[in-house]
Amino acid sequence: MKATLSKSELISGLTLVQTAAEKKTTMAILSNVLITAKEGEVTIASTDLEITSSATLKAEVKKRGSTTVNSKLFLDIARELPEGEVQLELSENERLTLSCQRSRFTMNGVSSEEYPGLPGLALEIKDRVQSRSMLKLIDRTLYAVSSDETRYNLTGVCFEAVDGGTQAVATDGHRLSLDFSPELKIESRAIVPRRGLLELKKLLETSDEIGLAISGGFLVAESSKYRLAVRLIDGEFPDYTQVIPTDKGVIAEIPTDELTHSLRRVVLLATDKTKCVKLDFDKETLFISSSSPDLGEAKEEIPIRYSGKRISVGFNARYMLDFLGSINEQESIAIELHGELGPGKFFVRDDEGYLSIIMPMRL
Repeated sequence: MKATLSKSELISGLTLVQTAAEKKTTMAILSNVLITAKEGEVTIASTDLEITSSATLKAEVKKRGSTTVNSKLFLDIARELPEGEVQLELSENERLTLSCQRSRFTMNGVSSEEYPGLPGLALEIKDRVQSRSMLKLIDRTLYAVSSDETRYNLTGVCFEAVDGGTQAVATDGHRLSLDFSPELKIESRAIVPRRGLLELKKLLETSDEIGLAISGGFLVAESSKYRLAVRLIDGEFPDYTQVIPTDKGVIAEIPTDELTHSLRRVVLLATDKTKCVKLDFDKETLFISSSSPDLGEAKEEIPIRYSGKRISVGFNARYMLDFLGSINEQESIAIELHGELGPGKFFVRDDEGYLSIIMPMRL
């Protein structure tokens, strides 16, 4: 192998790809990236067998070839090279030399023949979607994904076709987040794991439009330079409709920015584990408070639009802040209350496709 490409091109590809390389594994070669040089391009790929990522970079290739080298070390060296063209040259015994101006590094590699296949990466992609719409769905649901690995089917976001568009939903058993996009068309129901969605976000941020397919147990996405395959979660997503209230509750409308800032202050004195804050809804005023035997107490007041009876509800402040952080601070949110122990439905008046359900905590 003998190829030349720009330092910036090399770093951009490595940065996107190397995170899919397995850091701790019984298969040592999975901590490597696969480098392949052929006519006019160098492809860098990595996989942990659950997530597979590749970048195709423009290059001047004088000699074809392939090898694998440690992904982290490769990126660290590339970042420290001087600006300019980088030459990659593979010699005997799988030794890869990187040269740039007066800098020269030689890395010990492992034969590409020992590298496993790249699961899902070869699947065909026919449909294209707007990156902005997909990013919005991910940002509005990913925060509600469960971190409990024993509840495997809840460790991802469920995408499915609904009413001619695509609905995304995530839950950890204590809260639920749901959003709908009429612009996206995804035919298959799929649970995409959290890690895979974080990698997908990186790809979405590189292009206004991407190719997207769900097939054969994988979600596959591609832009002009990058391609990603994520193994889907093989499990049944729970019937989330059961926790969405069907009866009408009493509604309070609250300025998003004021609620956000008040919660950030009040949560400082909330109990570490639960982060429970007390919300007292009264005529046109919301009283927010928290207390801890060790830390002290905090109180805030916010003017709101509310005409129901006085009610006190406890919510996890972090859950509320996650929802508030996913919308525009200039908007006003609505909270539909269903008693002291009923679920709280959080939404924006002008965006009824997006809602969050947060279960209350006993005060």
